[in-house]
Formats: sequence, C-alpha cells, structure tokens
Amino acid sequence: MDTDVMDRRWRMIGHLLGLLAVGLLPLLSATAQTVGGRPSLTDPTQPNLLLELQQRVLEASADGQMIALEGAIDPEQYLIGPGDQFAVNVGGTLGTSLVIPVSANGDLFLPEVGPIAVSGRTLAEVEADAEARLQASFRNVTVDITLAQPRAFLVHVAGGVPEPGRYLMFPMARVDDALQQAVLRAAVRLDPVTGRSPQIPGSALTERPALGQTYRAALRNILVHHRDSTSERLDLLRYYAIGDLDHNPFLRDGDVVEVPTYHQENDAVRVSGEIAYPGTMDFRPGDRALDVLRIAAGPGGMEKLKEVRLTHENDDGTVDNILLDIPRILAGDAADVALAPRDHLNVLAEDRASAAIHGLVEYPGTYPIEDGVTTLRDLIELGGGLKPDANPRAAFIERRQSFYFKQTGQATDLDFFSRTYLQQSLNRNNVVVDLEAALQPGAPDFVIYDQDRVVFPRDEGTVYVTGNVPQAGFIRFVDGQRARYYVDAAGGKGPLSKGVYVFSPDGKMKTGERTVVRQGDTIFVDREDIAESPDIATLLISDRSAKRQARIMNTQTIITGVSAITSILTAYVALRSINN
Repeated sequence: MDTDVMDRRWRMIGHLLGLLAVGLLPLLSATAQTVGGRPSLTDPTQPNLLLELQQRVLEASADGQMIALEGAIDPEQYLIGPGDQFAVNVGGTLGTSLVIPVSANGDLFLPEVGPIAVSGRTLAEVEADAEARLQASFRNVTVDITLAQPRAFLVHVAGGVPEPGRYLMFPMARVDDALQQAVLRAAVRLDPVTGRSPQIPGSALTERPALGQTYRAALRNILVHHRDSTSERLDLLRYYAIGDLDHNPFLRDGDVVEVPTYHQENDAVRVSGEIAYPGTMDFRPGDRALDVLRIAAGPGGMEKLKEVRLTHENDDGTVDNILLDIPRILAGDAADVALAPRDHLNVLAEDRASAAIHGLVEYPGTYPIEDGVTTLRDLIELGGGLKPDANPRAAFIERRQSFYFKQTGQATDLDFFSRTYLQQSLNRNNVVVDLEAALQPGAPDFVIYDQDRVVFPRDEGTVYVTGNVPQAGFIRFVDGQRARYYVDAAGGKGPLSKGVYVFSPDGKMKTGERTVVRQGDTIFVDREDIAESPDIATLLISDRSAKRQARIMNTQTIITGVSAITSILTAYVALRSINN
C-alpha cells in the first residue's frame, strides 16, 4: 500500500486520539479541582465539558476525519462524485500504487489512460470500467482499483428545523442524518463567553423565530429535491416506527431537504386508544387507515389490532363513524379506507372479562374469565388452589361492577341518621354467599362475573370483640365457649350497654351472651345512643327537636280538630233544645 495512504490513516487515528484527549483532559482536570472528585456540571461559571466534547466531535465529522458507516459500502448503490479518492495498484517488477481523486468536473485521471467520466455512476460500474481500461494499457500485470476515501459534499436543509443551512455530509449519510445535524448544531453550539450552550428561540445564524405552538415539523412529508430536478416525498415517521429504509434514503450531492410544517388540528390525523404510540401526526396525501396504524402500532403491533373506529367529519358538519375490521383488511377480505385531515382513529380495547383472587392462594392475581360462566372453583384453580391456612368461612366476594341500581332512600321518611347509615351501607359491595358451603363437594357452582374480587383471609384462630368494651380486639378462640366468655376477656361490658350480637363471617347474626361462638366470628357489644362529637351532638339535638316539634304540631292539630268537633256538637245540641 502507498506510504502516503498509510500516513494519512495513521494521522486520522492520531487525530481521533487527540480529539478524545482534548475532550477528556479538561474533564479530568476539572475533576481533580472539585471537592470530592466530582465535577460540577451545573455551575454556570464552569464550561459544559460534555457539550464541548460533542462540539469537537461534530467539527471532526465535518472535516471528514470521522466517518460512521452502517456496514461495507454497496458498490451497486454508491454513486461516485467529485472528491472521491481511488487507490490504483499496478503490479509487475516495480509495482505502483497511487491515490487519485475524482476531479471537480467529475473525471478520474488514470495513468496511461487519461480521464474517464465517473460522476453520477455507481462504484461497481466505475471499478469495472477503470480496470478494463488499465488492463488494456498494462498487459500481463495485475491491476486493481478500489475506493480509498469517500468524499464529502454539501446538503441544504430548510424549513421547520432549528438550524436551517448547509451541512457537510458523506455519501453514506441518510436524510435523517442531515436533520439530526440541523438540530444538534443548535443544541451544542457553545457561547464563547460562558462556555455554555446558549438558549435561543430559533436559529442563531438567521435569528429565525421558532415554530408556533400549534405547528410542528411535518416529518411524514419531508421533501428531498435533487440536482436533476427530481423530488421525493418521504415519511420519516414510518422509518422511525418500523425501520423502512425506503423513506430514509442516502443523500446525494447538493440535495435540498425541505421540512414542511403542519397545523396540529387542521392538517393532522389523530390515533388514540389501545395502541403503542397514540397521538397526532401530519396527514400525508394518499393516506389510508393501515398507513397511519402501522406507524402508531410500531413493529409487530398490527397483529394485535382487532377493531378500529374511524370518525370522519364531512364538509356539511355531519360525522361518519366507520368500524374497521383490521384482521379482515390485512387479509384482503375488506377494503382499506382512505383518510382525510382531522380524521380520528380510535383503537378499541378488546373486551375481556377478568376476576381477581387474593389472600391465601398459591398464585394471587387477576385472571381472564368468561363473564357469568367461570365458577368460583375455576377461579381458585387458576390461582393454584388454597393454601392450608386459608379460612374459607371468612372468605368474601366483592362485586366491583354491577348494573343493578341501588336505591338511595332520599325520597323516604328516613331521618338524617338513617339516610347516613344507608349511604355508608351502600358502599359495601360484598356478595351474600357462604363460600365455605359453596366449596363443599356436591354444592351448586357459584359463577363469577367481570371485575369480581375474591379474598381468602388467613385462619388466625381468633374471635374479634368490639363495641362497648374496655379492650376491643382479637381474642384467642376456645372451642365451645359462648359470647359471654369473650366479652369478659375483653374487660366486660361497658356502661350503658344494651345488647350483645355475634356476627359470623358469612354475615349471619345471633343475639345474646349465651350464643356459641365459632372461630372467626365478630362479637359486638352495643350501647345507648351517644353523640361522640359536638357536630353529631348538634345534629342529634336538631333531629330530636324536629321530631318533638312535629309531635307538638300533630297534638295541636288533633286538639284543634277535637275542639272544632266539640263546638259543632254543642251548637247542634243547642239547636235541638230550642226546637224542642
């Protein structure tokens, strides 16, 4: 290989190492000077070293000394242009190696051959043509020609980007690379005084104002104008979403990348619902439902879509709602639907019923069920079965979704306390069922509905005593003991007590201190009505006053009525006496 070529490559490596050193040495120095060895990147008096390093990387890239490749260059696609450098090797007794650049007018000057036009031709065509011509001039020796160094060229970026202008690109760069540069240059430019990136509303070079809040860059309508007067309309969101390289092609010399803008309401299509990337995107001429859904669904997301509702507003103000069967459209059994700006695609969620099982089961969680068909036994089996210390007698079912209307009692003669108590009671959504009996062999199946929640608590071997006792709480269960035993264990009945009630976990109630108590029961010692706060006391006094006033008024009404009847009878008797 030519010594100059080797020297050039070593210089490139040396420059990269120097670049890293320039970026890292200040960082190491700043680290050594800070307390605790931690640099302060938020100190406004210190330069932002990370941004400075990014700036230097961009500058090196613009100088052609850093080239990032996706892989080996494809000779069938790479187009040759001015500035490309070819390595020509001619063998023989005294071999010759040359590095020859393509001239400004697009010619490649070959030794003993002369200039050949190569600009705009593919690398494969140029290599084949050049080797054939060299072989004709250098007979009986090996001839080899290859691309040694890709060229750099200018591309223009205009429209809705922070930094429109000219950018140095390489033939392996794609449209997205130019747009990234138009954004990054504004992001990493350093203020010469503070050493920090300036906060600018638009372009620092042109002082162009930023886009309004209602407008965005139309990434689905990127226009690339070529020097041969042809243009392409690219959907860059399609590239971002599913990696479609057809919509992010390689750049050419002198391309103009135009980024239009769009109004977020008038020029957009909206996607919502159960989909990976909901939101608005600019309308692209010729858009159909699948085009937009593929972007919003992402890779592999279309297989999950079932039904989509399209809402379209007509020119006369009427609205059409169209239900799209996506699997049928994908299979070709139904036609895709053309879209228009302001259309709305709502991805409908698949209606799947589920029920939860918690507590002492092997695998607590939420499981899919068949609404009104799956049984309690089925749900327990889905949860892996009950653990040995589960207490079916204390288990309960909470029905969190029901279509039955609960009466509020507002249009009744219930007093304040009764209506309050009723409202509190309505918040309880437990299903009245004896789960212990329901799980016995031969018992009828108990079906589960969507959103039901089944809880199997731990068998703690206790009885709970509450109400008017000094020490309310859990008391160890003793088989065969009656309610009086547990009340005494809680300190006995308090003053003004008026009754003892025993509630079983399934909601059944028994009265009296001689009631035999079972494990898991709740004992409640009731008391006379007492207002526990000034507010309740006030309400209680008002309620009693209202009742007393109502009784007085009723009594007065009765007395008045009796008096009236007495007067009538007295007058009647007097008249009878006169007549007699």
